[in-house]
Amino acid sequence: MKKWLIPALLLVVASVYVSSTVFGNLNDPLYCARCHASEYKTYISPLNNSDMPFHKVKGINCIECHSGTGIQSNMATKKLLIDIQLINYSLPVLNKLMSSNFTLNQSVNASDFALLEANCTKCHDTKKIISFKFNHSNATSCDGCHLMHKEVPVKVETSFWRHIGEGGHRNLTCGNCHGTDPTRLDDLPQCTKCHKPHLKNAQWDRSICLGCHSDPHLPVRNAVFKDTATKEMCAPCHSDVYDNLTMYDSKHNRNVPACINCHPKHKEVISCMKCHMPHGPLHPGKYNCASCHRYVIGCTDCHTNPHAPRNGLPEISDEKQLKDYAIKVGLRNTS
Repeated sequence: MKKWLIPALLLVVASVYVSSTVFGNLNDPLYCARCHASEYKTYISPLNNSDMPFHKVKGINCIECHSGTGIQSNMATKKLLIDIQLINYSLPVLNKLMSSNFTLNQSVNASDFALLEANCTKCHDTKKIISFKFNHSNATSCDGCHLMHKEVPVKVETSFWRHIGEGGHRNLTCGNCHGTDPTRLDDLPQCTKCHKPHLKNAQWDRSICLGCHSDPHLPVRNAVFKDTATKEMCAPCHSDVYDNLTMYDSKHNRNVPACINCHPKHKEVISCMKCHMPHGPLHPGKYNCASCHRYVIGCTDCHTNPHAPRNGLPEISDEKQLKDYAIKVGLRNTS
């Protein structure tokens, strides 16, 4: 018997054994873990916002995604995997017998590896996905938006993975707030999912937050309020001011539509003289500046509570009374 015949027979027996063993294990993701440990890890412990859990629930394994459409294509993929395993087992023996140094890459046609690419359209018909937020019929790839094994998608600047460039949500993505389920991207999240309200134990709807933080994508940009902000929107944080304003019901409450008319930005107060003429009918008499401003400087020296501007003030009918009250206020302020 020729000396090479025994090794050849052993190779045939080994090939049959390996083929049957590999074929039986191809449906088990653990088989793939020997070469693809990181991908297996993301299969058993999916990444945040990954679409992997949806596939696991349906029992979809590696070979079902990483194979072509139809039985013939599926069998071709399995044959490729068996061939790769046979070559891995056989190469050491063949190289020793033939005094050669063949490698796996030299023994397999590189174009065949395309069979192992993930094939999403095998199950998902992009032409039928038309009721979702995006038109998938023109999509060039799935992993630009949908996470599977990779923590960062292929195209990080597309869809709900686009990063917010400035503001309090800098470097967050749309998916961080809106999630990644394309059927629910229009569901607006509650700000309190991540943020604690400014008042302890306050139960605020996002409408309260957006009353001040008008643009959630740039939540504190210029701290400018919406024109539609009402007095009630300010009340949750400034309840004492709101109570004074509405209880005394001065002209500031009756004639001024909203807090933003006096406070266009948070903590900003416009000048009283933007609306009031200080030397008009409300301040009787003809007097020079020193009559009052020798003792008081600004409006709020006397009108200490702009939200109830007449509260606590006496009735003044002439210039002398005005001067006397100014002196009294000045002494109070310096004492």
